[in-house]
Order: sequence, then structure tokens, then C-alpha cells
Amino acid sequence: MNFLDNLFIVDAIDDTENGFTARVRCNPSHPIYQSHFPGNPITPGACLLQTAGNILQKKLGRPLYLKTAKNIKYLNLLIPAEGKTVCFGFSNGSETETEYKAQVVIADESTVFTKMSLVFSYEQN
Repeated sequence: MNFLDNLFIVDAIDDTENGFTARVRCNPSHPIYQSHFPGNPITPGACLLQTAGNILQKKLGRPLYLKTAKNIKYLNLLIPAEGKTVCFGFSNGSETETEYKAQVVIADESTVFTKMSLVFSYEQN
């Protein structure tokens, strides 16, 4: 499932010294927040993981399939708010013929929400 431009709206993807960042806005009216959790919505961790893959796929311009997710640390709740902007920071990326590895940190200007190490394959297993 692709969460770009519905759960999260991409404002910009910019290269950095050791990777790239994607600035995205939360869409608090997305149906997922009506069930997770009504009256007190938070962004599901699985959606953050999937969105990281969607962003990387958009940046690389090719299909990707999650192969391994390690050291996932959900440090703070990402509570959607109208216009809330968060940054998906990708660093230490390495690419081979068959896969792409990266460290991902999801944060805003004052809070780190999630850190994870991801490996994506270019071929579906």
C-alpha cells in the first residue's frame, strides 16, 4: 500500500551530505486515524515503516520490497495534527545489484518518533 499523498503528503525530498530527507505533512482526516484510535489518534508504527519504503521507492524510481527491518525503536507517538510536518531522514544508504540498505529517523524539529534500519530488495521473493 502506498501512503504517500494520502496518509502523508510529500512536501519535498532533498539530498543531504550522507543521504536524503523527505518532508511530509500528516493528513489527520485519513480513515486510518478513525480506527487507530478514535478520539485519540496516533500513527500506527506499521504505517511509518511502509511510508519509509514508499519514500525510498519514490526517490530511487523503482519498485522495492521490504527484506529486513532491524532495530526498530518507536520512541514517541506521532499524533497527527492539521499541517504537522515530519521529516523522514535516510542516511548511511548502501546499494548493491539486489538491495538497498538505509538507516531511517522520523522526527520533527523537537522530537524523534522512530529510528529503524531497513533493507529493501529490488526483486520480490
